[in-house]
Amino acid sequence: MRRQQRSQPGLILLLLLCVALTNATRAELPAPSASFFTQHCIDCHDQATQEGGLDLTGIGRDLTDPAVLAKWVRVYDRIQAGEMPPPDADQPTPEQRTGFLAPLAAELTAAHARAKGTVLRRLNRHEYERTLNALLGTHVQVADLLPEDGMAHGFDNIGAALDLSPVQMQRYLEAAGIALDACVSFGPRPASESNSYTYASGRNESNLGKSWILRDDGAVVISTQYSPSIKIHEMRIRETARYRFRLYAAAHRSEEPVVYRVHAGRDFFDSMPLLDVCAAPPGEFAPNEFEVLLRENETVRVWPELPVHWLSDEDTKKYEGPGLALLKLEVEGPLYDEWPLRGHRLRFGDLPAEDTGPENQRSKPWYKPRYQLVSADPAADLARVLQPFLEAAFRRPVDAESAAPFVAIGQDELAAGQPLDQALRTAQLAALCSADFLYLIEPDGALDDYALAARLSYMLWGTPPDETLRAMAAKNQLRDAQTLHAQTERLLNDPRAGQFTENFTGHWLNLREIDFTTPDKQLYPEYDVLLRHAMLRETEMFFDEMLAKNLSVLNFIDSDWTFANARLAEHYGLEDVDGVAMRRVALRPEDHRGGVLAHASVLKVSANGTTTSPVTRGAYVLSRILGVEPPPPPAGVPGVEPDIRGATTLREQLDKHRSIQSCNICHRVLDPPGFALENYDVMGGWRENYRSLGHDFPKPDESQTGGRHVQWRIGPAVDPAGETPDGQAFSNLSDYKQILLANPQQFTRALATKLAIYATGRSMGFSDRPEIDRIVDATAQDGYGLRTLVHAIVASEIFHNR
Repeated sequence: MRRQQRSQPGLILLLLLCVALTNATRAELPAPSASFFTQHCIDCHDQATQEGGLDLTGIGRDLTDPAVLAKWVRVYDRIQAGEMPPPDADQPTPEQRTGFLAPLAAELTAAHARAKGTVLRRLNRHEYERTLNALLGTHVQVADLLPEDGMAHGFDNIGAALDLSPVQMQRYLEAAGIALDACVSFGPRPASESNSYTYASGRNESNLGKSWILRDDGAVVISTQYSPSIKIHEMRIRETARYRFRLYAAAHRSEEPVVYRVHAGRDFFDSMPLLDVCAAPPGEFAPNEFEVLLRENETVRVWPELPVHWLSDEDTKKYEGPGLALLKLEVEGPLYDEWPLRGHRLRFGDLPAEDTGPENQRSKPWYKPRYQLVSADPAADLARVLQPFLEAAFRRPVDAESAAPFVAIGQDELAAGQPLDQALRTAQLAALCSADFLYLIEPDGALDDYALAARLSYMLWGTPPDETLRAMAAKNQLRDAQTLHAQTERLLNDPRAGQFTENFTGHWLNLREIDFTTPDKQLYPEYDVLLRHAMLRETEMFFDEMLAKNLSVLNFIDSDWTFANARLAEHYGLEDVDGVAMRRVALRPEDHRGGVLAHASVLKVSANGTTTSPVTRGAYVLSRILGVEPPPPPAGVPGVEPDIRGATTLREQLDKHRSIQSCNICHRVLDPPGFALENYDVMGGWRENYRSLGHDFPKPDESQTGGRHVQWRIGPAVDPAGETPDGQAFSNLSDYKQILLANPQQFTRALATKLAIYATGRSMGFSDRPEIDRIVDATAQDGYGLRTLVHAIVASEIFHNR
């Protein structure tokens, strides 16, 4: 028989094929395509037959509709992969399949090429903040004033997802005003002072015997119910600037170093930003020096990593356990690299200023000067000063016609009686809220040098182009391949490229959501700030190492090295790793690590705070590692809720769930990568059994708890085995990684696509596939190096065109 009974998965996939082909008939397909359609689709799904209850007549065919275009692409991929027609149906010959796919590919390519590049990309809120600060030399924090940005493909810099609302415009005005005012730096440079403080004096004396005790040479901080940390209340930060600190600390009554955290910023206790993790040695006081940007009224707080003791005042005075001895804190600042600030010079040019305040008050200690610009011709000076400001803000040359609206705004202010500095501020405020500043202005087709400079700089630094890039753009040099390669190297070698690592890994691997959930304290009491900090740094340093040394991107799948410190090594069970500093360490197969899939950061963001889900983690691996967008769940089918008491494992529940035919279609694809990760708990720890709160399970011994008293029990055994959709069986993550490594181009293509999306701020579509393939081939020829891949992206037609 020509037509056999088809499975439900086959019907669903065939539906997609027929949707496209039914409409293709209406477009009068060429004879081979029409024949393919008639033979493999319409006889099952016309109005009379409706096999599977599907009537495919009357469906439109508009490739300008993104949903329709996406459906066609899915059809093409399934037929090309041999998934359609389904295995139990008659198969087309290779010639028939090619005869259908070739014209379809041409049409999809043309349709996507017409659609891409039609949306300008707005700066997201974090780019807006960094751009203001880079332009004006300020350190304002205005991102939180702005509404959340839309996301697409896991990134928040995609033009199609970044709309603009009246609320945003109002917030832009507010944010720009804050930055413009912050850069004003009339008068002499603020004097830098050096001060020394002790922790055993001032307001801290009221906590003597509560959170700290006194010894002859300083204060000893102990963690009690009163306060697990300490700060110096008398230290006052008056100017937003960099400050240099030297903290002298030693381990008290401990033969081992005492680890402590240094937090700097607004004093919100444990929510203060973490600046550094340090270790105070036994014996003599050792200085730890650090430099940090502090804003007005911000401070520094020291947090020893010691067990919290519930002690009475008398018990505290008699305390003889370990503590953190603090001798003094030396503070130097404010420290400025330039004065006046860059933004001040940009805002006011070379115009002089004079103090217009009352002369009889100027000698008073509380007096603040009232500076005003001096100009013989305010209208002419306004236009002259605005010109370089606009060019710096808009990241390209600005002609008189483009500058005229902003000059007119300033002139209107002058006509209304406003002083020159206020007129300039109003015009500059308008510029910082204009489309030329808010959007990356790119011409249709090939990018000019200025657009290319901006695209490169925002990709690798997250900021506007520096003077070197702008100078090269002015000379039309950036489109030269060797020059662009050299500039890419320069940007990658600059410390500002750390923004690329943080931003890209934060979005690609979703590390920005590291704090979205907190592991349940009953099930995972060992999770702490030090572990959270180390797991995030592991992945970022791993990426940095690969980028710096051009290591193969296949290390993301599996590696025999990683970065760890003592805290992360304890979590992983690694041997001979001491200290708080992160460093590269070798891995053995029995360590069950290697590659980002075994990084605690990745395992945490792909789980919730209580349980792991093979479905959630499977979708994570498909989307972020393999470049396959998982299908949405069918309507009307309830999800699987985990049983945290452990009576039934999620795998057992999924086995029942997959008995529903419509669910099995997706879960046979979704579940296998998730099953491979089941040996790792919600904070990335290795496990052979689930943790349970059910009292019917045995208690763990001290070797399993690190000597802690815990509430969790040893639950059912983990089963990490599975089978890929194409029938390849695996027994654990190690086996699964070998399956992935057998097809290195699949992962490289997925990573190249993510990088291209991030670099250009748009999705990659059907017409981009040939260029993505060329990028992958070029990378493969150089050992799949990550740095090679970045260069290949920058050199590509995708990067050079809108």
